[in-house]
Amino acid sequence: MNHRYPGGLDCAWITSDRNGNIGAFFTAGVGPIPTHALDQAALAVEDIEERLWDLPSTSSGRLLVTVKRPDDFIAMAERGFFVYDWSDVHRVSRDMLHAYEAMAVPLRPITTRALPEDLAVLSVHLRLSEVVFAHERLVDVRKYLPCREVA
Repeated sequence: MNHRYPGGLDCAWITSDRNGNIGAFFTAGVGPIPTHALDQAALAVEDIEERLWDLPSTSSGRLLVTVKRPDDFIAMAERGFFVYDWSDVHRVSRDMLHAYEAMAVPLRPITTRALPEDLAVLSVHLRLSEVVFAHERLVDVRKYLPCREVA
């Protein structure tokens, strides 16, 4: 299957790190999305965020940046996710990071074992084996996985 990039739609995708912790990555409608997240048939990338919101809060979360509306980032961290956003959408070219920026972290991270099966399978297939979310403020997913971006 070959799904197009959902341009203009701020959607989320998930991955696991070297330690099995889960990161939730928000595209802001333009950030790179791993090809496998778009092409796998079990769960459309447009539906991942809704599934994440259905999960229970299991932790407290800590905001890492100053933003106008931090509630969603904190609420996602409270579900145990390391939360990243494609914040370049709010920057001028010379200040762009060209990577997903850490927005919030959980006090008690969840691992793939805590996810429903379809989300767990997706997070394992998209594993960033060279990354530890607890140590990474910026993640350029294009260094680790084939991705699609807005054309």
